[in-house]
Amino acid sequence: MNYVGVGQGAPEKTGDQDGRTVFTVGSGDTHFSIGATAPGTVGGTVPATLALSLGAPASFGSFTPGFAKDYSASTTANVISTAGDAALTVSDPGHLTNGAFSLPEPLQVTITPNAWTGPVSNAAVAIAFGQHIGANDALRTGSYSKTLTFTLSTTTP
Repeated sequence: MNYVGVGQGAPEKTGDQDGRTVFTVGSGDTHFSIGATAPGTVGGTVPATLALSLGAPASFGSFTPGFAKDYSASTTANVISTAGDAALTVSDPGHLTNGAFSLPEPLQVTITPNAWTGPVSNAAVAIAFGQHIGANDALRTGSYSKTLTFTLSTTTP
């Protein structure tokens, strides 16, 4: 006959002596039950995931012609990665354009953080944009913009 100890400080069978089963008992509430034990397993799997979502589009607002100024704008991103590492990069930002016209100074992009050394879930990322407009920069009426490509990648899937 098998006995099963249940509870904190559960009794553990240490052997038999004179036809009797001997147990050691820890402190806490315990009780003995007649029964048997069997090992069992449980598990789950995690699919390979690299997910990137961007917040609202960033806007510098209105550029003022004839006035030198550094403009700033920002947005956010959310990163989920099950990989051993991950990196967030942006395509060459180039220059903001308005039809055939482009600003003389390149668009600046800063991503913080832009790398992870292990899996992450819902990691918040700040994306900052900077654009310098010089006092003598000729600005064309209309909207300046640039489509950027953000890439979340890994070297350790």
